[in-house]
Amino acid sequence: MTLNHSHTKPIYPLLMFAYTKKDCINMVQELGIEVPRTYKLGFLNNNCFNTGCVQGGIGYWQKMKRDFPEKFDAMAEMEHKLTALKGKPVTMLKDQSNKAKKSGNQLVFLKPHNDYPDIKDLSVMKGIEPKPLFECNGFCGVNDLDERKETEGEINYQLDIFDEINDRLQS
Repeated sequence: MTLNHSHTKPIYPLLMFAYTKKDCINMVQELGIEVPRTYKLGFLNNNCFNTGCVQGGIGYWQKMKRDFPEKFDAMAEMEHKLTALKGKPVTMLKDQSNKAKKSGNQLVFLKPHNDYPDIKDLSVMKGIEPKPLFECNGFCGVNDLDERKETEGEINYQLDIFDEINDRLQS
């Protein structure tokens, strides 16, 4: 947000409290709020699950292919249709390796495209498997005894909601 929209003055309250995404998931669970299904399935985001996230990386789409092949196939078909309409490759994925960046050939299709055999597809890529943000180990609240982040007390920007959440977590 700060880099892409430098004219704005965004506030990052979760970062200011040194909370990670995993910390937030744990807080939500500890308050008895049901987390979205996608987190339970091991995905790192809850966005666009109906179709699959066009901003998901290689590991994300490998997981989609494995766990939800019908969604994967639909998006691969969409890539091919858009490529045909545009007359040049339309892909969601990029090979982020230094070798690909230097060669200028970063595009990666979800599935091989007959008209573009020189463009890689997901089957030849090595992805980073998304790691679940939480796990059920049968010991709910075991993190209550963990030392809190030292930056929590140093923050001079407070929001009532964070105070309320902290109060609930402490009780």
